[in-house]
Amino acid sequence: MKKNVLVTGIGQSNYILQLYSKISPELIEYNFNTFNLKEFENKDVKKNAESVFKNNYQYQPNLKNILIFLGAIPSVIFNNYFWKDLKICFAENGFNFIRVAFFLILRHIKAYYYAKYIDENTNTDIIHLHFPKHIFALFFKYLKKEYTFIITYWGSDIFRIDSWRDHEIQNSILKNAHFITSATQEMEFAILTRYGFQLKNKIRYARFIHDNTYYEIASKLNMDPYWIPKFKTSLNINKDKIVILFGHNAHWENNHKSFLESLNKLPNEVASKYHIIFPLTYGDKTGVYIEELRKKVKFSHSTFTFLTDFLDWEDLAKLKIISNIYIHCPTTDGLSAFLTEFFYTNNLAIVGDWLPYKTFIDFNIKYLTFKNFNELENILMNLDQRIIDYKELISSNRKMVSENFAIDKISNQWVKIFKELN
Repeated sequence: MKKNVLVTGIGQSNYILQLYSKISPELIEYNFNTFNLKEFENKDVKKNAESVFKNNYQYQPNLKNILIFLGAIPSVIFNNYFWKDLKICFAENGFNFIRVAFFLILRHIKAYYYAKYIDENTNTDIIHLHFPKHIFALFFKYLKKEYTFIITYWGSDIFRIDSWRDHEIQNSILKNAHFITSATQEMEFAILTRYGFQLKNKIRYARFIHDNTYYEIASKLNMDPYWIPKFKTSLNINKDKIVILFGHNAHWENNHKSFLESLNKLPNEVASKYHIIFPLTYGDKTGVYIEELRKKVKFSHSTFTFLTDFLDWEDLAKLKIISNIYIHCPTTDGLSAFLTEFFYTNNLAIVGDWLPYKTFIDFNIKYLTFKNFNELENILMNLDQRIIDYKELISSNRKMVSENFAIDKISNQWVKIFKELN
């Protein structure tokens, strides 16, 4: 009889669909299902998901119904973890405790009903949780049946834990996990140093499958670059400018402001050589952060393009190919797909050396690093010479990406993990 795997957690359909569409045909002893993955409510995503997953469960309790609301109260107040959460909530929020505690209670009530639904309606054997933040993992505390758990870290969920609540839910559930997956050695070390080396035997390496569409399109575009002048014109880029691609979203953690401070310290004649592209297609729902950046660049001698509309695969590939430089320096990261795709262009990446990228080094992928933004300023002073100096060194990056990020190679890591459960 087939075992049922329930995939839950963060709902980024691109990663989830890429992964399971590849591994599910290799794992015929399993049925794969999803639970409350938000992006799977989208009509197009749902259609694709139906070809991969046997069931895509979507369930939300109607908490406006007083009977449904009150029906969860006994289970919540007799749950020890609820009281632990309240103590943490009080410690973190002080005088704002009452307002925050109300939403915490609602989260626990939802978690209770999620667990109840899974127990009673899904016939699940294995739960695969992606991105174990508190909001995604809390339902574990209300499950009544016994399950096998696989907990998968993506990167920021271990490197950017900024609340005691997230720390404690992970500390609590990891001890019950059968396997914990991480993409890199640095992620494993972060997990073990935070939660204990007794978890060492549970950890398995498994990277995420990249969508091959990008690489296929990029290969074709590189073969015949006739499109480049027209594409640059569409982005208002002067043909004589050095194009710098900076960051990959509108989250402040990308350090746009620190970069602009370094850029503004350059002599005018140097800054005027550069055209900066900011991809800001997600991460700032209010638009406040993007507006701050627009104000900061008004008096710069560099020129800028702000990209706020989502790009299709072709435009994304074109964007990376026309960029002479990509500067990647978020506060923390796991193993950036955006950066990996840029390496495929054989253009020069400049990367903050605080980022945990031993995996790229082990794969012999070459790039320039900087320790702080003062050092980045010095690099920007003679960037045209750096491009010349690194041209031959980075010329094998495309080959290294093709070999080490091949879909079959990565999917085999995941298949092995599920085979171990048999």
